[in-house]
Amino acid sequence: MPLRSEDLSRLIKTVSTLRQVWFLALLVGLYSLIAVGIAYSPVANYLEFQSQIVTFFSVVLSIILVFRTNRAYDRWWEARTLWGKLVNVSRNLAIKSLRLGNPDSDERTYLHRLIAGFAFALKDHLREGATLETVPGWIGADATPVHVPAWLSSQTYELFVEWKGDGRIDGNDLIVLDRDAREFLEVCGGCERIRNTPIAGSYRAFSIKSLSVYLLALPWGLAHDLGFVTVPICMIIAYVMVGLEAIADHVEQPFGYDLDDLDLERLCKVIDTTTAELLNVDTLYPATTSTPPVRL
Repeated sequence: MPLRSEDLSRLIKTVSTLRQVWFLALLVGLYSLIAVGIAYSPVANYLEFQSQIVTFFSVVLSIILVFRTNRAYDRWWEARTLWGKLVNVSRNLAIKSLRLGNPDSDERTYLHRLIAGFAFALKDHLREGATLETVPGWIGADATPVHVPAWLSSQTYELFVEWKGDGRIDGNDLIVLDRDAREFLEVCGGCERIRNTPIAGSYRAFSIKSLSVYLLALPWGLAHDLGFVTVPICMIIAYVMVGLEAIADHVEQPFGYDLDDLDLERLCKVIDTTTAELLNVDTLYPATTSTPPVRL
């Protein structure tokens, strides 16, 4: 299977991230040389450090790091679940709208711009902020809504109300369409909650300080018993511990551009491609100035 350019880019970023963690592990290794040197010096008896203390602290620190990593991963997984739900409801809404509303060619194009455009707008909304005129399919739009995903969802309901007024769907059909249409803002609200409520800063600071104290004390508890083997052991332990903290820090906010963040661009393209196929219209991505006229 050929390696795609985006996969190669993510691999390079992975190597860069690991290099940073290894650099910190190397610093711990150099620091542990000091402890080993002193352990075999005349002053060793005055600086004897009980290894049992390090063992006890290891257990406590492991609990702290595992809790932080689990909470961060729970946030990442919930975000992935929400976006997976968005993919499903986008397809369902396209199918139900096509079968119940019997839209013509222009309406199918417009409906696709609403459904797929919502995904692109939500992606930007969760990052630097979305503007309607930069959303694929809506380039050149005159409207300037503050909350672009909510505005697009409102336009979807406006289209359904129009169909009901024309007698093309009845109340029961509208209820069926609403079951999926309302999920769009449910997904948006769930993603906003994840973005706007990070793990408490005091807990993050506490875990980092605890990790620092542990790594500073670790060589002194091992040097007397292990000698120069202390250096590689401390480096490996530092790599694992710092790696856990780095992973937790990366996945805590899953909507950015980091390696461990959700690949929102690809998810948006999936929604764009599948809904376009279902509605038998052209895809929105990549956005160009030749998109159909904006319906307002």
